[in-house]
Amino acid sequence: MARQPRWELYRLLSDATRVRMLALASLEELAVTEFAALLRASESKVSRQAAALREAGLLIGRKQGTWLLLRLAADVAKDAVVADALQAGRAVLEADGTAQRLSHIIAQRDEATREFFNRPGRNARSGLPPEMACYLAAVAPLIDARELAIDAGTGDGALLEVLAPLYRRVVALDRSKAQLQLAERRARERGFDNVRFVCGELEGDEVRAALQDVTGKAQDRAKQASGASGADAVFASRVLHHAPVPTRALRSLVELAASPNGNARGGRVVIIDYAPHRDEALREKQADLWLGFDAGALSLMATEAGLDDVSCTKLPTAWCGDGPDRHLTWQVLSGTRSN
Repeated sequence: MARQPRWELYRLLSDATRVRMLALASLEELAVTEFAALLRASESKVSRQAAALREAGLLIGRKQGTWLLLRLAADVAKDAVVADALQAGRAVLEADGTAQRLSHIIAQRDEATREFFNRPGRNARSGLPPEMACYLAAVAPLIDARELAIDAGTGDGALLEVLAPLYRRVVALDRSKAQLQLAERRARERGFDNVRFVCGELEGDEVRAALQDVTGKAQDRAKQASGASGADAVFASRVLHHAPVPTRALRSLVELAASPNGNARGGRVVIIDYAPHRDEALREKQADLWLGFDAGALSLMATEAGLDDVSCTKLPTAWCGDGPDRHLTWQVLSGTRSN
């Protein structure tokens, strides 16, 4: 509160309207129009009285568009004179019913919102919302290790819609330049500037060089803390059924994940692929080599490739898009690098 002669403070608080305003501001941050409604006074009068209280440092104003919101300044109630005025003002508010009307005034703020969302004829949007990246960015702090993720076999970059908002850096790997161009276009359109695109094989030198470069720049803090290198998470969505030797591809994915170091756990490996099926047509439609994987066999492959805490879960059909493989059963396997 601004330093001023005591007689000025006594004079300021000798006005009943100011004392009631001060008491209201101690209960709730209110707009000038709301003060006027509660005190049954004109907005011009409330504005003048508020200006005097603000100048004395008793109230603080905050602009919100055309609104001026007023609240009690911090610590002013420690002053004995102000504390006495607040006590007297609250008693008056209780006696004349103003305090009871305060909840009604606050509820009125919500009336337009309630009316808007209760209008008939509103339709729910189908599919994923365009603002999904915002929601994922809000979830990101809940993930402990999110310095670096690898999207192995990124294709047109669909998985980047999820990974780029969650992880600080992403390496998108694909052996097809045509696919990488699609992924790069998607990243530009979505504003994903934390993605590095690499053309190469899972076990190729290109991804190793990129990983070494990115971890050297992006994981300094994590490496200093744990000595770990590699990716915090490696994702491969519908990649394994294209691999000439799935066991070898799985081992390569594990090697891209950070190895455990001290108390630091190893990186996660997450694989999305099909359960066993009989749709031979997908060999022609999507160049599939393998018609899915049994969950038990896939889990054993993952363990032999160097993963711990392996789990394999089937996914609901409604989650599996509208592509030529939408009729298949999808499953997600995850595990932690063990060595």
